[in-house]
Amino acid sequence: MKIETKHLEDRQVEMTIEVPADELEKAKRGAARRLSKSTKIPGFRPGKAPYQIIVNKFGEELVLEEALETLGQDMYRMGLEKAELEPYAPGSMDEIVSQEPLTIRYTVPLSPEVNLGDYESIRVSYEEPEVTDEDVEETMEELRQRQALIEPADRPAELSDVVIVDAYAELKDPEEGEQAVILDTDDLSVLVEEDTDFPVPGIVERYVGMKAGDEVEFDYTFPEDHENEDLQGREAHFKLACKEVKSRLVPEWTDNLAQTIGDFESLLDLRVAVRENLTEQKQANARAEYTEEVIEVLLEQAEIAFPPVVLEEELERLMSDVGARLQSQNLTMEDYLKIQGQTVDELREELMPDAVQRVKRGLLLGQLVEDAKIEVEEEEIESQIDKIMESFGGQSSPDLREAFESENSKRRIALDLLTEKALDRLIAIAKGEGVPPEPEEPPRETEEPAHVPEETVEPLEDAAETTKE
Repeated sequence: MKIETKHLEDRQVEMTIEVPADELEKAKRGAARRLSKSTKIPGFRPGKAPYQIIVNKFGEELVLEEALETLGQDMYRMGLEKAELEPYAPGSMDEIVSQEPLTIRYTVPLSPEVNLGDYESIRVSYEEPEVTDEDVEETMEELRQRQALIEPADRPAELSDVVIVDAYAELKDPEEGEQAVILDTDDLSVLVEEDTDFPVPGIVERYVGMKAGDEVEFDYTFPEDHENEDLQGREAHFKLACKEVKSRLVPEWTDNLAQTIGDFESLLDLRVAVRENLTEQKQANARAEYTEEVIEVLLEQAEIAFPPVVLEEELERLMSDVGARLQSQNLTMEDYLKIQGQTVDELREELMPDAVQRVKRGLLLGQLVEDAKIEVEEEEIESQIDKIMESFGGQSSPDLREAFESENSKRRIALDLLTEKALDRLIAIAKGEGVPPEPEEPPRETEEPAHVPEETVEPLEDAAETTKE
C-alpha cells in the first residue's frame, strides 16, 4: 500500500493511495457476490454465480464501481492510520487517478489552526462614555412628547399637529418592465414639524394649512446622492390626501406627570432614573463597539487557517437562521427568494462574508480560551441557570428548570460563559488592566567604581582568572 500526502494551504491534505492488487481483487470478488445476490442468474443460486460470470454479465466497470463503495472507505481509513492523519471532519474521495494500478485520491480536512501571536501586547484606547445634561434633557423631552394629548381638530393643520394622510407616488418615465409605483400607503400618521421629511424633505410647507378632504399633487426629483441608488436623479409624481387633522397638547413637566410615566415620586426621581438608564445604555454600546474594535485588531495579527468544511458548516447555520426568521414571518424560503429576485446560490454568496467573519471570530475566541486557560466551573453554570429562571418570574416551572439542566443546555450555557470570559479577558488586556508590569531595568554602573574592602580583592581576582581560563 503506497501513500503520498500533500499539505494544501487551507488546512487540507491531499492523500493519494495506490491500492494493493490483492486488496482490489478481494474487493471486486466481494462486490460480485453482492451483485449476484441481488440479481437472478439462470443456473445459479443467489450469490453463488462464479466471479467471471458476474463480470461478463455486469461488466468490469460496474463491478469496480460496486467494489469502491467499501474499498474506498477501507483504503481511506487505512491511509489515515498509516499517514498518521487526524481528520477534523469526513473526507472525500475525489478521483480515480489510474486503474492500473488502482490509485485513489482523497482530500482530508484537518482541524483549524490559530496563532494569536503576542495577544497580550494589544492595546486599544478606550474612552469612558459620558452622559451630558443635553442627553438627559433630550430624553426627558421625548418622554414629555409621548404624553401629548391628541384630539381631532376641525381646522387647517399647524406645526406640532398630526395629519392622517394617504400617500401615493410613481416614477415619471419608468424604464420598460420597471415597477412605476414607489409609494402607496393609507392612513399614515405624520407629525407636522420643521424637519418632517415624509415622503420627501421640505414637505412641511404642504402639510401646514391642509384640512380634512384636501389633496395636493407635486413632482419631486430625487438628489444624486439619495440612499436608494435606483431613485438617484429621477423624477416622481406624488399625491397626498389629508383625511384628518389632530391637535397635540403637550403637558408641562410636573411631579404628577412624572408619576404617570412610572414608579417615581417626583420629577427629580425621574430625571435621576433617566441619567442612570442613559449611562447603562452608553456603557453597553461603548463596550460592544470597543469589543468589536479589539477583535478586529487581534484578527489582523492572528494567523487563522481552516478547511472549507468549517465555512460550509457556518454557512448552513446562517441559512437555517434565515429560514427560521422567514418562518416567524409566515414566509417560505422559496417565497423570499422570489421577492428578492435571488437564487439559493446567490443568497449563500451574499451570506459568505458574514460566515467567514463568524468562523474567524469563533476560532479566535476559542484559541484565546485555550491559551489563557479560561475555565467555567459547575457553580457558574448553575448560577447562570438561576438568573435565566429569574427572568421568567412566576412563569417558571420544574419542567423548565429540568430543560435548562439538560446536558445540551448546560453545554450551550458553558460555551456562552467561556465566550463572555474570553471577551472580558481580551478587553482587560486591550485596556492594559491586570497586565503584569514591565520588569525594572537594572541600575546602571556609575563611572566611579564602588569601594571594595581590601580583604575581598584577592578572591575577586582569582575568580576573574578562572573565568579567563
